[in-house]
Amino acid sequence: MGSGDLINSNPIEGSPSSEWWPYRNQLLVTLACMRGISLGINKLMVGSVKTDGFHKDGTAGFYERINELMSYQEGHVRITAPAIELSSVELIKTSGIPNSLLHWAHSCHTGDIACGECRGCRKYQYTLRTLYDKQ
Repeated sequence: MGSGDLINSNPIEGSPSSEWWPYRNQLLVTLACMRGISLGINKLMVGSVKTDGFHKDGTAGFYERINELMSYQEGHVRITAPAIELSSVELIKTSGIPNSLLHWAHSCHTGDIACGECRGCRKYQYTLRTLYDKQ
């Protein structure tokens, strides 16, 4: 369902990067709302940050549109992306997440263990360097 690094192949034509999962956030929001309805939710907060705007489904415009669609449908779930204007570093500082938990995370596009080479791993390393260089 993905492209490029996500499935160990060449990116499909039109891919904006070496990794691309077309309609990913649309699918994840839809699946979360499908489950959430049975749990009685009326609002879904999505964890996109400013740099996610590299892909259309990581922009404020996308979340405005998906909110309009999901709140229109039965269930009327509102979609928000409260960190959409924050960088990853700003979100980490704002959230107060402890370093002991933060270091368990990774964002590898090629496997379950961080490869250290893909765009996701490089972004994670950049975020940590930036976070610790500013403290």
